[in-house]
Amino acid sequence: MRTANYRRSLRRGAMLPLIAILLPVMILLMGFAVDLSYMQNVRTEMRAVTDASARAAATELAKTDNTSGARNVAKQLARRNTVANEPLTLNNEDIEFGRSEPNAQGKYVFAANQTPFNSVRVTSRRTAGSAAGGVSLFFGGFSGVRQFQPVQSAVATFLNVDICLVLDRSTSMKLDMSAGNTGMFTSDPRFCAAPRSGTRWAALAGALQVFTNTLRDTTGTEKVGIVSYGSDLSAFGPLCGTSRGPVSLDCPLTDNLATVDSGVNNLSTTVWNGNTWIEGGMRRGLQALTDTSRARTAAEKVMIVLTDGYENVGSARAAARDIAAQDITIHAVSFSSGADTEVMSEVAQIGGGRYYNAPTAATLEQAFRDLAAQVTRITQ
Repeated sequence: MRTANYRRSLRRGAMLPLIAILLPVMILLMGFAVDLSYMQNVRTEMRAVTDASARAAATELAKTDNTSGARNVAKQLARRNTVANEPLTLNNEDIEFGRSEPNAQGKYVFAANQTPFNSVRVTSRRTAGSAAGGVSLFFGGFSGVRQFQPVQSAVATFLNVDICLVLDRSTSMKLDMSAGNTGMFTSDPRFCAAPRSGTRWAALAGALQVFTNTLRDTTGTEKVGIVSYGSDLSAFGPLCGTSRGPVSLDCPLTDNLATVDSGVNNLSTTVWNGNTWIEGGMRRGLQALTDTSRARTAAEKVMIVLTDGYENVGSARAAARDIAAQDITIHAVSFSSGADTEVMSEVAQIGGGRYYNAPTAATLEQAFRDLAAQVTRITQ
């Protein structure tokens, strides 16, 4: 019995050296687990601040078109937040401006310094060379790694759009929707009057209201302008409605869609006449989209051209080539059964946009609803 008890005592005593050996290992593993959890928490904090800073900078750039202001906004937001109990400091080189474009898989890829800017990339650092330095670990002394040096990047992309509506205000737009003819004699009482209800122009005004209402429901920031065109009738002597000139800017680019609606209403309540100078309207639209006092360099440019007839002055195709060369997308709409579908479809093809043939008021309204969806798809 004494021998058995003695052997059990020896076995109990043998566990003490084993515990002494394993205890440091257990402490090391516990320390590693604590540090690992802390590192993950720091990464989460840094990711949140970096994402927020990039979004803030992109929002500021979208609103102001000012890279200096966007950079300052990113820095200020970062400083108001902490990573590992230290304010996050961004340097100028940590904030890059560039452009994001979809690749073949539809994923947006950022290219630094590519213009026009539509993206901001923010890179945050808690490294030995950063303002706050690396992140000290609780048990780094046990593993020999005393600091964690995380780096986090985030890209925020905005795709605002500037839109110019280039609208036909030739005399034929004052014809009734049911009219099969394409012109109007000067002796017609409608010639010296504003467009009446039931006319092609009235149908266009209704479709444009659908267009602006659709834009109001988007999350992007669109600017819209209106150019209308007829032709030069001065050779025919004094005629009603020629005081507006062959082409007019009826609403400069603005993000106030109520102003756009007012521009349409003004055209709906005034007298105008002319033939169909599509090229003149498109070239005036190009000026509106490149006007540095209103157009934004960091915005997609879109032109929507509408006619109800055949061009009898100029070349819309030539204008389309010049406009497309400036990276402006052109969508084209032929309205009524008398519109030149061939030229308008070619204009859209040259401009890389969509073509719509709308012979009725209902199809015209649907065309402008689709166009609003097209341009706002870019901004989502």
